Amino acid sequence: MAIVVDHGPGPDLALALALEGVHPALRILSAHENPGFGAGCNLGAEEAFRQGAECVWFLNNDAVIETPMLEELAALARSHPEVAFWGHTQRERGRSIGPDRHPAWYALPQPVFPLPPPGCRYLTARESLSGASLFVSRAQWERIGPWPSDYFLYYEDAAYCHRAHCLGLPMALLDRTISHERGTTTGRRSPLTVFYGVRNRLFLHREIQPQKGLARLLMGVDLLQKRFFQGRWRLLKPTFDGLLAAARNRRGRDPRY
Repeated sequence: MAIVVDHGPGPDLALALALEGVHPALRILSAHENPGFGAGCNLGAEEAFRQGAECVWFLNNDAVIETPMLEELAALARSHPEVAFWGHTQRERGRSIGPDRHPAWYALPQPVFPLPPPGCRYLTARESLSGASLFVSRAQWERIGPWPSDYFLYYEDAAYCHRAHCLGLPMALLDRTISHERGTTTGRRSPLTVFYGVRNRLFLHREIQPQKGLARLLMGVDLLQKRFFQGRWRLLKPTFDGLLAAARNRRGRDPRY
């Protein structure tokens, strides 16, 4: 079963898929109010599990799968039910990109895991998998819960993987690669990307280190001075807006961006 969550704003995607004559088993779920990445993932997963799926593979709309991978993921999840999430290395502009690596404040003490399956490695305490390709079994979904939906855009995958870290569960990165040119949907340095990237990084820090308000203030000052001294003047406003939104705990979609 394949499910496309269509965030709109209009019917163009559904019409395009219909014209392409896609497989009749394809389901299109429309959420044209665009509730955000995490909410869209939850919408698709809930429908898949309602239909009896045992696993769900989340894929970004700009991820390209060039070789069969789904059966391998399902087999790995069945043989290693202790693994929370499975993900792929990404290829961007000809170079490979592994998991996202975070500062020391992200890390938790990690148990010693047994050896991972061949062709995989388990993440370290400072790493998270990308939401561009993330596979989860129904049993782990029920244990870990749905995606955090109040980020709207960016850092949801880091927050989601941190839940698995908190539960002491391994997460596996496969050495197989998907093609994913990051930023193709929202722009690598667009005001929207900058705003949510700044705001949600501070949200994640608050969730992990709630007592470290001074550290968040210094993070914000550092982000502003980087934009200033790099000469990226047009990004100063979305950066400052992101800092204020984080300080005021304004979550979800911001109507300004």
